[in-house]
Amino acid sequence: MKAVCFDGKKPEALIFDLDGTLADSAPDIHRSLNAVLGHSGLPLLELNAVQLMIGGGPEVLVRKALGELSLVAESDEIKHLSMSFEHTYLEQGNALTTLFRGAADCLDHLARQDIPIGLCSNKPEHICHQLLLDLDIRRFFDAIQGSGTGLPTKPHPEALLAILHRLGAAPERALYVGDSKTDVETARAAGVPVALVECGYSAAPAITLGADWVVEGLWEIPLIWQ
Repeated sequence: MKAVCFDGKKPEALIFDLDGTLADSAPDIHRSLNAVLGHSGLPLLELNAVQLMIGGGPEVLVRKALGELSLVAESDEIKHLSMSFEHTYLEQGNALTTLFRGAADCLDHLARQDIPIGLCSNKPEHICHQLLLDLDIRRFFDAIQGSGTGLPTKPHPEALLAILHRLGAAPERALYVGDSKTDVETARAAGVPVALVECGYSAAPAITLGADWVVEGLWEIPLIWQ
């Protein structure tokens, strides 16, 4: 990790990415995506390939999946497949999704320090809520921002800034935690310090993505300001 920039003071808020940061959701996303592809008569994809497609929301996922299959589709077809994926994903549920090691303890530690906690994800917001409930961590979050609410998706900074406004935190005194280049770009655009976890879904090593800190797992996050 790099040198502390919080001067020993706790952050005014912590904002987390979801997929690849808090939750290992790739198995359920993979299952739902393959169900949609199979229903459309398309080839299925391996889990490790789908894992690297996660992070941009359903439409980006579908576009990347079709690209992996060397297929080109019209925008209407991509929208249809994206909506089918959302429906299937919500219907199939989160039985295969688990929290990454240290996630629950990290959230509990932050709550006991009275640090406001937010979520900023490109996953559709209603699916974010359901996933947090299924993982039994919804109670920790003071604000949740997913896609489909009218705000631009990451790496545009507006969603992250909206969460910070709702939590009453200054960007420079907050911390954003993610796992990808998109998360770094989002934080930089919003003027928020950023930490990446090594356990995420990035094809490139987290240490190469330009974050302020890189941690092995979420259990190390409180060490940033302590």
